[in-house]
Amino acid sequence: MSDEEKLDQRIQLVASQSFGKDVDDWRRTQQDLPSRSEAIRRLVYLGLQHEQEHPMRMITAIIRPHRYDAVRDALMRLGISGITATQVQGFGRQRGQTEFYRGNEYTVAEVPKLRIDVAVASGQAEAIIEAIQKAAGSGKIGDGKIFVTGLTEVVRIRTGERDEKALD
Repeated sequence: MSDEEKLDQRIQLVASQSFGKDVDDWRRTQQDLPSRSEAIRRLVYLGLQHEQEHPMRMITAIIRPHRYDAVRDALMRLGISGITATQVQGFGRQRGQTEFYRGNEYTVAEVPKLRIDVAVASGQAEAIIEAIQKAAGSGKIGDGKIFVTGLTEVVRIRTGERDEKALD
């Protein structure tokens, strides 16, 4: 940024001490940031750049199969027009489960789960995450996880529409 581009406008930032520590820790890993304010400017710029490069999000939720209807209904109430649901198996902290069949005890290493994929505009992502969390959560181990990744492009095969137009 040249001297001509620099503005003498100050923006007040109220943040916790842990935020300041996180910024300082990150700044120490960089070679060219002389101050905390320069580090915050760089982080804001990187965040804006990320939003421009990834205007959409892919939200992947791994949930209990019996919670699918509640999650689907919550997403439909938010106006989501399409989801992909896949039956999957895996384990997390619970490391499988013990089941009884005809009086014998069996240990099942992978637990049946449901994977839900939803592509949304980045502005909708937080509402979608909250809806899935509320609908799928029971407060017990094994409720699942939600993964959020950036999407750079989406193409509707039939029409060739791209990005957010292809999501509708």
